[in-house]
Amino acid sequence: MAVRVGVFAIIAGVSPVHATEADDECQGATDDCVAIGGWNFSVAVGAGVRTNPLVNGKAIPLVVIPQFSYYGKRFFIDNLDFGFTLAERGTNTFNLIATPGYDRVYFYRTDLQNFFIGFPNALYPDSPALVTSSTPGATKVSPPAPHITYFAGPEWTFKYGPVTGQLDLLRDATGQNSGDEIRGALGIPLLKSKGTVSANIGFTWKSAATVNYYYRVPILYSGSAAFDPFIKLGYTLPLSSKWRFNAFAEYEHLGNGIADSPIVAEHGVATVFVGAIYTF
Repeated sequence: MAVRVGVFAIIAGVSPVHATEADDECQGATDDCVAIGGWNFSVAVGAGVRTNPLVNGKAIPLVVIPQFSYYGKRFFIDNLDFGFTLAERGTNTFNLIATPGYDRVYFYRTDLQNFFIGFPNALYPDSPALVTSSTPGATKVSPPAPHITYFAGPEWTFKYGPVTGQLDLLRDATGQNSGDEIRGALGIPLLKSKGTVSANIGFTWKSAATVNYYYRVPILYSGSAAFDPFIKLGYTLPLSSKWRFNAFAEYEHLGNGIADSPIVAEHGVATVFVGAIYTF
């Protein structure tokens, strides 16, 4: 039985990485692998925050973070991601996936992805608030009201020694913006003793159509394609058969096509979390 290895969880804000290994390397659901054939449920409880780059945007608290997944021989679900495995060749896996557009979480507290990264009731209004430039006498502008968007396309995941990775080529499948995204990432273990220290580096490239769907302001601003790199450092320590300590810090730099929008105040998004994960 094969297993898939996750480089990062949904709380990292990007799609998980999947790869294959021999089944004797995975004895149960962990941060690193999930055995095929059943549902897996866990919840992270702790204290953390993700910054919101929008003007007047409120930070997103990370307190209770549920996660679930199912991996069959071909079909899999990972929180809000859906996928179908086309082929497995050694340490390489080729999937077709569908995954939500992430940027909407900054605009709506009721976006489904917010239920997997914190308490939605503590965020911001159900509809985008009027945003005002800090310049005296400036014109008030209202941000867009983006709908739920799913991207779909092929995914290649691989494992090379201790390093795992992914590359996703995605296109809007819901007809909301006809945009494209390319997502890539590497997971690199740095130290393993009683606990594990790991690093994740990667990027998301968003086409001009994707950027403008979220960040365009009519008459005032039309964005261009954006390249958003990120880096994440994490630490995990098993506490018992069910509990493990988890802490991480992540920073994502926003490309100029996004950061130059008048509704965006910050050039990056920072996320930190310290807590414990319970696996059911």
